[in-house]
Amino acid sequence: MNIRKDWSLAYFLLYICQIGYWLIIINLGVELFMSASLFSNDYVIIDNIPVHIELEQFEEYRDVEFENTYISIPERMSTDIHISGPYNEVKSGFFFYNGLKIYENAVFFILLFFFAKVLRNVAEGSPFHAKNSTHLSVIGTILLAVGAINFSFQFLNMGHFISLPILNNLGFPESIDVTYLDLFGKDFMFAGIFMIVLGYVFKEGTRIYEEQKLTV
Repeated sequence: MNIRKDWSLAYFLLYICQIGYWLIIINLGVELFMSASLFSNDYVIIDNIPVHIELEQFEEYRDVEFENTYISIPERMSTDIHISGPYNEVKSGFFFYNGLKIYENAVFFILLFFFAKVLRNVAEGSPFHAKNSTHLSVIGTILLAVGAINFSFQFLNMGHFISLPILNNLGFPESIDVTYLDLFGKDFMFAGIFMIVLGYVFKEGTRIYEEQKLTV
């Protein structure tokens, strides 16, 4: 990555994207290395599993009423769960949750990669480069697809059509229930639609720009 002297906002954003996807690669490599190193001791750790939990024992504190104010506090909370244990006992969870981490990192890497392509064309003075609309459409399609997949997974998880490895078999008291896995990008569908529309706008802008160049 060569930093140019003709500094601009587009170049700044481009460098941020490039740094971002290299950090993703490094972070993922470190996590996989640490996970693999634990196999030698037959003891693995699964960190930072984002979940939503329902705590019915706090039901009596759910409704708080003041003189002129009424507050309702849901019994559901977001938290991270950490799992550790012998590999043979937690291997299903190890591959499942680490697979989700790889999936998440891969999605963000691809998004940053295509954003960097768009920003490079803008920084080099070609905002209406023919490939910019394609890159934006690809970004939008990925966002839309990931949002739909994650939303569907969460819906199936909440309906108990999908069982979470280990977490759904912990034997919690009846007052504690892991309701669903809190996946990233549940709102990606809206962003995806926006990016697809933006890609179409850039495509039309490119067409008009090319027509003007031919006219001149």
